[in-house]
Amino acid sequence: MNAQENDNRIDFTHVDVLDGVRAAAILIVFWFHVWQQSWLIPIFETPWLSWLGITRINLDAVPRTGYLFVDLMLLISAFCLFLPHARAALLGEPVPDWRLFYKKRLIRILPPYLLCVLVVFFCYALPSGAYATARSMWRDLIATLTFTQTFSMDTYIGTRINVVLWTAAIEMQFYLLFPLLAKAFRKRPLLTWLAMAAVSELYLRCYALPNPDSLRMTLNQLIAFFGVFANGMAGAWLYVLLSRTFRRFSRPWQRRTLSAAGTLLAAGSVALIAVFQNGAAYANPIQVFQAEYRFLLSAVFLLLILSLAFSCRALRWVFSNRVMRFLAAISYNLYIWHQWLAVRLKNWRIPYWEGDTLPNMAGNRVWQWEYTLLVLALSIALAALITYAFERPVSRRLLARFCSAHGGKRPTKNLNMEENL
Repeated sequence: MNAQENDNRIDFTHVDVLDGVRAAAILIVFWFHVWQQSWLIPIFETPWLSWLGITRINLDAVPRTGYLFVDLMLLISAFCLFLPHARAALLGEPVPDWRLFYKKRLIRILPPYLLCVLVVFFCYALPSGAYATARSMWRDLIATLTFTQTFSMDTYIGTRINVVLWTAAIEMQFYLLFPLLAKAFRKRPLLTWLAMAAVSELYLRCYALPNPDSLRMTLNQLIAFFGVFANGMAGAWLYVLLSRTFRRFSRPWQRRTLSAAGTLLAAGSVALIAVFQNGAAYANPIQVFQAEYRFLLSAVFLLLILSLAFSCRALRWVFSNRVMRFLAAISYNLYIWHQWLAVRLKNWRIPYWEGDTLPNMAGNRVWQWEYTLLVLALSIALAALITYAFERPVSRRLLARFCSAHGGKRPTKNLNMEENL
């Protein structure tokens, strides 16, 4: 591979491994939500590895702590959103227009979100009599439609629509502040990063943690994620800075050293994440562990992303192949539908189970596997259908209309490559 090929490998505009990291994060969160319903413990007997001293592989900590990877999803979102701003600051590219930013974010988030809210509300919540009073119904619906459901326990954890939509609410709240944060970060990156991290840590340690009774709610407010978003924005800055430096590497030994270092750091990052998972697996309450280690874990997530971006070709392929790109493309709809679908299938006894004892409590392992695989297949199928039959056509039409009003120039990049949920 010559120097020109090495230049082509480092892309300032898109980090290819983010497709796979995004897909992996979504699947682990999916696993967590399905595990909550199935109680399927992923322990596998491996007698064929006994010669290595490995007779059992225990992955129980992965689904048990899958909630941690919501933070990775938000980190990736901040990374991708700030990447063009980092290029503007470090490479002299034009600063993204804030009006177009808001238009594209609304196009990206609203159509699938509104579809989910309205379908669940009118086709399930109302017909099933989920609301005791009209007041609770309107409160839940209005809060969900305005992305303010995180402000009340009744509309956050107690919502009758779709509990996972709180993450979209955090994203939309972050969007309101992002142009101002991006401007500050472009001018004073270190100071802005320190300020965002300090605000988040002070909130968590001086307000959220000292009040454990309300921690379930205070833990997942926008301000509690400022440190995660700060690390994501800093990651985009570091990626452009490192890419600009590494493009000067033209000798084979320099490229091999870079790939080896990235690969080793990626392996070390995975090991560190496993340490966090083992620590969180049996933490009680889990919210305390999250609050105490959220910022540090997000820094490890960032280390994983950056090291993968400069790792060996084989490892980058694992995170940027067609399957991963497909899963990343449908990830938003996969995320917002999978948990609701998992709960409904179990309530509807699909796959069928007999008796009054829940199959997960009875330890029905056949049902556990059938249920897990069925939810996975149906969730992916539904997400793909909504993505390609609804979201993409609607987004293209809205984007064409907005960009026409903006001057007739359409973005060359796919809308979905700029954002993660």
